[in-house]
This record gives sequence, structure tokens and C-alpha cells, in this order.
Amino acid sequence: MSGMKSKRYHILVLREDGKQYHNRILEWFQVKRHLWVIGTTSGLLVLGNVGFVALAIWHGSVMARARAVEKEKAAVEREFVQMNQALGDAQRRLSQSEHKLAQMQELARQQNLQLPNVAGMGGPSSSDMIPEGNSANPNELGSKIAGFSKEANEVADATDNLVGVLAPHLDMLAHTPSIWPVKGFLASGFGHRDDPIDGEPAFHPGYDIAAPYGSPVQAPADGLVVETGWKQGYGNCIIISHGNGIATLYGHLSKILVKPGQKVKRWQKIGLVGTSGRTTGAHLHYEVHRQGQAVNPKPYLLY
Repeated sequence: MSGMKSKRYHILVLREDGKQYHNRILEWFQVKRHLWVIGTTSGLLVLGNVGFVALAIWHGSVMARARAVEKEKAAVEREFVQMNQALGDAQRRLSQSEHKLAQMQELARQQNLQLPNVAGMGGPSSSDMIPEGNSANPNELGSKIAGFSKEANEVADATDNLVGVLAPHLDMLAHTPSIWPVKGFLASGFGHRDDPIDGEPAFHPGYDIAAPYGSPVQAPADGLVVETGWKQGYGNCIIISHGNGIATLYGHLSKILVKPGQKVKRWQKIGLVGTSGRTTGAHLHYEVHRQGQAVNPKPYLLY
């Protein structure tokens, strides 16, 4: 019967008291559906909790590892700082040694001496100590720096010993007259002679070095100017104390170029040759005094 709507029929069963029977099957399906929803929700909650706990454990592990790495990094950085300080100390000791040796070389040069050549020491920088390929192994690097520091200390100690031995001798040489104070020729020596002015026998306490008027007069050693000015018989005069009981005197100058209290160095120009005082011509009267007594200048005129 096409075209006709299908009809549905419902059968209602009533109890004797007129109340409707419950549909047990329908009720079971509803209960099952509720149980499924509850179970699924509970399962999801359990899985979520388990996942959260696992995530928390993983996060804690990562944080612990990060702290350990950070601690290890700090320890390595401290180790590198200590190694860098050790390297810097070694380099400073080498620099000080080079400076001391350079001073000794200069003092020796001033005395016309020659110390043995000392090769440049220098020293590696921090970057020079890092192995090739940027594989900076702290243990290997520390071992290299320790070896370099040991060598630097040995060089520094040897330099200190050398300076301790040489310095006093070089200083004494620096303050000992050893050069001709003016370029000229010996006109009159040390000792007894006939006075060139009155012809009478007299003791000559120094050297008369003939030189052109105005020739420069040089200090024969390091010292301290203790007296300048006019001195009877000497004319314009300079007296220099060189320490160790040694002093030098320069007379008949045409000009004085230093002042009392002034420190002078060997080869420094201190005055000009002249004819002041009791003299017959341009020359320098040069005396060497030891413990206050005039001595023969000859041993003090080495070059």
C-alpha cells in the first residue's frame, strides 16, 4: 500500500493497581551509558594524573641535570680563572726578569762591559696555550700552564741571583771614575814638579789635560755635585762625590753647567775648559780624591 504512512503502535501494560511497569531494558542501557561516561572520565583523569606526575618527574630530572651542568660549568670557569691567574703571574715574573736584565745590560754598557746575550723570554698568552682544534682540555691546559709557571719561576730565581751578584759590582763601577773627563793630551802629571809660573818645586795633586778653550768636560762616573764656584788657585771649580770615599775635582773652567745637589751620570757634560784661576793656558786641572786625599788619577783613566 504505497503512499500510505506507516503507523506505529504502542502497547502499554498496566499493573492491577494502575501503575506503569518500568522498562528494565531501557533503564539498563541508560545505566550502562552513564557508567561508560563515568569510566571514560575517570580513565582520562587517571591518565592525566599519571601524565602530570610523569611530566613533573621529567621536569625535575631536567632541572636537576641543568643545575648539575651549571655547577660543572661554574667549576670549570673557576678552574680557567685560576689557570689564567697563574699564567698571568708567570708572565709578570718573566717581564720583571727581562726588565732587571735590561737594567744590568745598560749598566754593563755604561762600563764598557758586555754581559752574555739573554734570549727574549716573553711567554705564551692564554689563547696560545689552548690546544689546536679548540679542544680545551682543562687537565691538559692546566698541566701546560703549571709547566710554564715552573720554568718562569726558575728563570726569575736565576735572574734574581744574577742581579744580586752583579748589581753591587756594576753600581760600584758606575760610581768609579774611569774615563778621561776631556779630550786632550796630558800636559802635566801627578806628583812633584817645578811650578810652571814661578819655577819653584811644588807638588801637583792632579793631571793637567790640555784642550781647546771651551771644550766640553764630562763627568767620569755617576755622582753628586757637592760644590761649584770660584776656588783659590783653581778658578771656576766643580767637585763631585762618587760615593765609596771617592771624589773628583775640575779646575780652571770657563763655564760651570751643573749646580750643587745635582746628580750626574757618566759622560754627562758638566762644564767647559777655560783659563780661570792660576794658569798659563787653556786646560783642565783634574784631581781624584780617595778618603779626602788626592791620589794619582792614572788608575781612574781607563778609556
